[in-house]
Amino acid sequence: MEDCVFCKIGSGEIQGLRICEDDEALAFMDISRDYDGHILVIPKRHYRYVTDCPENVACKVWFMAQKVSKHLIEDCGYDGADIMSANSPVSQSLPHFHVHIIPRKIGDRLGNPGEWPTPAGAKEDVRVMHERLKMI
Repeated sequence: MEDCVFCKIGSGEIQGLRICEDDEALAFMDISRDYDGHILVIPKRHYRYVTDCPENVACKVWFMAQKVSKHLIEDCGYDGADIMSANSPVSQSLPHFHVHIIPRKIGDRLGNPGEWPTPAGAKEDVRVMHERLKMI
């Protein structure tokens, strides 16, 4: 996509602070500075949502998120890493599939950046919902 900043970073047109990459995916520092160590993982090609991605590309993005998170914990002294992604125009900040990794330390007082909004209460019986949503 021509005006997509993530596509430009993925192609190398814009230099990002690269952490890790392979032929399909790239992990780089988020320069917005919302959280120290905030890393984004993207497919190098443009896919608006994870549901638009070919399975092999989505797997590479999520595998890289796992790999980077393990590195943060095992090699960089973090206690854990929050991993999250949005898949709707309501909650996605940029129209290019991406995964956030936020390194965490016990007592960092960041709260829960991926916290679910307080629900107003489920409206549908869980068994009815299950029948509608199940894949098996």
